[in-house]
Amino acid sequence: MIKIVYIDEEPGWQSTAHAALSDKYDIHIPEVLPKNVSDLWDEVRDCQVAVIDYRLNESGQVAYTGDDVVREIHKHNKYFPAIIITSYEDNAIQECTAIQTIRGKELFNSTEDLKKLCHMIDSAVAIYEKKKRDSEDIIFSLQEKIAAGEALSEKEEADRYDAEQYLSELDLDSSARGILINTKTLKGIDEMLSLARSIVAKHDK
Repeated sequence: MIKIVYIDEEPGWQSTAHAALSDKYDIHIPEVLPKNVSDLWDEVRDCQVAVIDYRLNESGQVAYTGDDVVREIHKHNKYFPAIIITSYEDNAIQECTAIQTIRGKELFNSTEDLKKLCHMIDSAVAIYEKKKRDSEDIIFSLQEKIAAGEALSEKEEADRYDAEQYLSELDLDSSARGILINTKTLKGIDEMLSLARSIVAKHDK
């Protein structure tokens, strides 16, 4: 079951979202939003997609908007799936700069409209997870090729770089993934150098 976080400052909309989505998703709804937008990542990090109201600042409880929330999320994970849902769709489309997926809250109003929202959520997560798996598969397959003593083509080197870069941007808070990738890369280079040395040594004999 996909885990989503729904971020909205109004209890009424929190209840509406829970009633509409809780049968299909594992939904987390922070009842009270933190004063600082930087603290919202703690509410998001364990979920797979964020559905966010645009005018979070309308009630005066917080000073940030949904666009600010998306920008903050992407400081930690550049590609984390996020959807803005709002009663002011035209305004949000004109004003938002951190996100392009913006829809009206009327999607909660009927079964057919709710299906559209669910399709958006499912598609966003599926695309995100597929890209992640594909990048991991590329790195794994190319590392196996290096371990077997085979040289990578220029395209394969570029593919590996792109995959490593993408995965590193899924966790911008941690250098662990980058260190792991670099370690694997260095190991591959060492193996290639070792193979080259053995070939040279045999030739000299």
